[in-house]
Amino acid sequence: MITRGSLWLPLAILLLLAALSFWIERSVQLTVNGSEAAQTDPEGIMENFDALRTDPAGKPHYRLSAKKLKHYSGSKRTELESPRFVQLDVEAGEVSAVAKQATVSPDGHEVDLRGDVIVERAARPGQSAMTLHTAQLLVFPERDLLRAPGAVDIRDATLTLRAGAMEYDARQRVIKLTGRVQARYISGS
Repeated sequence: MITRGSLWLPLAILLLLAALSFWIERSVQLTVNGSEAAQTDPEGIMENFDALRTDPAGKPHYRLSAKKLKHYSGSKRTELESPRFVQLDVEAGEVSAVAKQATVSPDGHEVDLRGDVIVERAARPGQSAMTLHTAQLLVFPERDLLRAPGAVDIRDATLTLRAGAMEYDARQRVIKLTGRVQARYISGS
């Protein structure tokens, strides 16, 4: 004959196992989803980052470097501290952009430079060096496109320009200025 006390022991063990499996499942879910602190901490940090992109023939296309790179796996966001983007083109001339910080899109097709952005185009025969100042610059390296959604100040040896926004297509070598545009031409004579 089975006593009443012996029925409670297996039931207590089953309840303990159920509680333990529930606790284990919650612990695993927290690890997978991550805590708030884990979502704000970068997955990887790299100092003195430098990347060179080449075309299929091995010819350098552009270089992206930074003092520090932080990558966040949850959002796939990448942040750069003191970034420098250089578009390497023998025919069109070298164009470089520096800023205080930047973010790179998850697919790598867009770089958002922010904070005292300075763009410089190197001097070439028949063409003076050019400097552009703006607060934000969107760089689309695969499309050879630079876009400043806010005010820009452009200067070279003979011209001073101010505009509400700017887009530069390096393939076509066309600068589009929008908003209130002011230009001052300085005669070379």
